[in-house]
Amino acid sequence: MQRLLGWACLLLLTACTGMSPKAPEEALAAERAFAAGDFAAAAEAFVDAAAVSRGRADHYLLRAAEARRENADWDQAEALAARVQSRRLEPREQERLALLQAELALRHKDPERALGWLDSLGSAGLQDSSLRPRYLDLRARALQRREPLAAARAYAELAGLLRGRERSEAQRKVRSLLAGLKDQSLRDLAATMRIDDPLRAALVRALSSRGYSVPPHLRDTGSASGISGGAPQRVAVLLPMQGPLAPAASAIRDGLLAARMGDRSHQAELRFVDSGGSPETALAAYRQAVIDGADMVIGPLDRGAVQALFAEDDLPVPVLALNRTEFTPAGQTSFALSPEDEGAALGTRLQRRDRLRIVTVGTADDASQRALAAMRARLELGGGSVLADIRVDDRQVDYQQAIRAALVGAGLPTSRPEDLNEPHDPGFDAVVLALRAPTARLAVPQLKLFGLSEVPMLSTSLIYAQGGNAQLDRDLSGVEFCDAPWLLDDLPGLPERAAMARNLDSAQGGSARLFAFGIDAWLLARARRVAGEERSFQGASGMLSVDDSGEVQREPAFAVFRSGRPQRLSEGSLITDGGPQG
Repeated sequence: MQRLLGWACLLLLTACTGMSPKAPEEALAAERAFAAGDFAAAAEAFVDAAAVSRGRADHYLLRAAEARRENADWDQAEALAARVQSRRLEPREQERLALLQAELALRHKDPERALGWLDSLGSAGLQDSSLRPRYLDLRARALQRREPLAAARAYAELAGLLRGRERSEAQRKVRSLLAGLKDQSLRDLAATMRIDDPLRAALVRALSSRGYSVPPHLRDTGSASGISGGAPQRVAVLLPMQGPLAPAASAIRDGLLAARMGDRSHQAELRFVDSGGSPETALAAYRQAVIDGADMVIGPLDRGAVQALFAEDDLPVPVLALNRTEFTPAGQTSFALSPEDEGAALGTRLQRRDRLRIVTVGTADDASQRALAAMRARLELGGGSVLADIRVDDRQVDYQQAIRAALVGAGLPTSRPEDLNEPHDPGFDAVVLALRAPTARLAVPQLKLFGLSEVPMLSTSLIYAQGGNAQLDRDLSGVEFCDAPWLLDDLPGLPERAAMARNLDSAQGGSARLFAFGIDAWLLARARRVAGEERSFQGASGMLSVDDSGEVQREPAFAVFRSGRPQRLSEGSLITDGGPQG
């Protein structure tokens, strides 16, 4: 991003400043070489121009240093910059020299010297506004370790000046910096923040994702982000009809249709369009939907296709994307069933119940690792920690060696209790599982062999095979897990789960969650929820709301296995003791 920012600024300089009529031929040749991208030749010609034009020597030396920078010849750029006498430059040139020196200081891992150069520009702002993006980028990089909040604010302001992928990258850095702040720091910041602060949207998103309500003074009911406006009349749904994502797309399609057919209050036209198997075909499908008169688009599903669509400068018809990318453009919305949502929900549940010393059990499965990573991150922000991470091989049936090795390695007393039947402190407060049902049915009894019968166990939705097997799942009794509430109980106003499962294969088994996801896509589209309203509603996959950045936040429901069957828990219920239930 730094190279692109610099290149854009220098192109503006070249175009705007032009050349003096009395400029030497060497300088004219240098500018031609620079414009052609031959930066090495340009630098040499600028040095020659400095030698024959003493009155403007510092101007040409600065241009030579900038050309070397563009060519990544950092040592030569630094040597040339050292020869420039700032007092002989015009004010705008002095700004460019300070930015170059700051960048060179950062390359030497000296953020303090970089900040010194940036601070020399004063607080009144740059005379050359085209340099503002580069200034903000350098300032944010210099402040990242010393003042992460100030760095986040600089990146947030920078994001407002950029577009496409560059904007996405700046927003990602803002989220990363805020993610490293403790809960209380975020809440203190929210209490004093103004609604016009460039960090507001990112802060609202961070608070919402951690389960905290947004202070009323930061809510922006007129936000341009997210679904807004009247209910749509012609909705185009972009889904891949062939390829590896086709089965998932079929379940989502069926959920959308079931919700639409059961919604008597709003009978919008639904048109399904094959988005193909590439970002290019998905873009073509979107453009065709616009031509055909759609006033809203749901999809695409593939992450790469969503990223390509959101990188477009102009999206004339609002989009509810069915995947999440690094950023969601203003006016658009993204919705995903992600393992990270479940991991964060588990971390929040543990933190609220003051269970902060955790042992995790997972496999090499991508969904398992992503959920556990999100749980760990959320837990650590609340002052908790993961004491041991047990990794089991789901191709095996005996996990005792892996369990013992992890517990011994962490120095936990449960690895060698004198009498497992005697009450004892296991050294931690809960076990978090991210295991698929067959693996969990083997792992839970083996964990209890290590004296963990009284330790609460919580899990992601991986543990629940829709439809289940009560006889096999008796070994899971007492384990809490999070999942889509529609899979656990009938919900008012939504299609009846049992009826759907009797008539549609896509509403059964592993595809049932995607069916619920499709239901919610319809609910979000027809309701046109406005981002920032701090208004949530019950969906099939969880409690849903749209944050200020246009992302749908999902809070899954919790259930517990009793006698091998899942029983939904109320929000205020306590964590079970993990012992046998029925």
